[in-house]
Amino acid sequence: MIADPPRPSDAPIREFLTALASADSSNGAVSAAAVAGAMGASLLLKVTALPTTKSDSLDERTVLVRAGTVLGDVQEQLIEAVETETLVKLFAARNMPQASQKERSRRQAAIQLALRAAADVPLEVIRLCALGLRQAQMIAAASCGAAGTDVELAVALLRVAATAARSNLEARLSSLTDVAYVKAVVEEISHLSEEATTAARAAELAVKPPPA
Repeated sequence: MIADPPRPSDAPIREFLTALASADSSNGAVSAAAVAGAMGASLLLKVTALPTTKSDSLDERTVLVRAGTVLGDVQEQLIEAVETETLVKLFAARNMPQASQKERSRRQAAIQLALRAAADVPLEVIRLCALGLRQAQMIAAASCGAAGTDVELAVALLRVAATAARSNLEARLSSLTDVAYVKAVVEEISHLSEEATTAARAAELAVKPPPA
C-alpha cells in the first residue's frame, strides 16, 4: 500500500515541497501544476480585493467581485486536484490476480478505469486554469495599474500549470483503450489551450504599461 504523502490542502508548503522532492512520493507534476495554478488564482483574488479599480467605477468593482467569487471556487478545486488517490487505485488494480482469463479481464478493466480516473485529474486542472485565465482577462481590464505585476505573475502561473497538466495528460492518453474518450479529450485539450492562450495574452496586454 502506498502511504499518502502530505497534501497541499492540509500540510504547510515546506512539507509539501519536501514530499514533492522525494523519489518515493506519489505527488508529481499534476500536484505541482495544481498548486501553481492555485497560487495564480490567489494572486488574482488579492487583486479583486484591492480598494481601487482602474477608474474607480461601479462597473469595474462589479466585475472584480464576480471574478473573485469564481476564483475562490477555482482556487479550492485546484488545491484538491492532487493525484494521490488515483495513483493508489492504479497500484491496487495492477496488483489484482491474473491467473485466469476472467481474472486478467477484470484486472485490465480495473486498470483502464484507474487510468481514466488518473487522466481526469490533469484534465480538470487544465479546465480550472483556463477558467482562471478567463477571469484574469476581465480582472486585468478592470484593476488598478498598481496590480499589474500581480496579474502578470498570476497569468504566468496559470499558464505554466495548464501546460504542465497538458503534457502529463497527453502522456497518459497513450495507455487508454477507449478511443472515443481519448478523441473527446484531445479535442477538449485543443479548445481549452486555445482559449487559455487568448485570455492570457489579452490579460498581459491590458496590464502592460504604455510606451514612454
